[in-house]
Amino acid sequence: MTATSTTILLLIFLIHLVAFAVLGLRRRQPYYLALVVTFALLSASMAVRLFAPERALGGDLALQDALRLAAWPAAAVSIGWTLLRLRNRWRARH
Repeated sequence: MTATSTTILLLIFLIHLVAFAVLGLRRRQPYYLALVVTFALLSASMAVRLFAPERALGGDLALQDALRLAAWPAAAVSIGWTLLRLRNRWRARH
């Protein structure tokens, strides 16, 4: 991945992070917490990739990869909450 594409991804992730943080604070719903955590981890991963790619966690695991791996469970929780919200909205309408 080039520095340009990494920078673009970092900006996209940061925009999402700020947007979901603002929504979460305004709406006071825990649903947004998983989104904020996911985009914070992804933003951190891209920032490490840009500014400290040599950083590692005790051995062979690069810090940027560890952050990206940590984002998966947060994303899974977020997707689960989204599906539950969609199901509840559908049930409320029908």
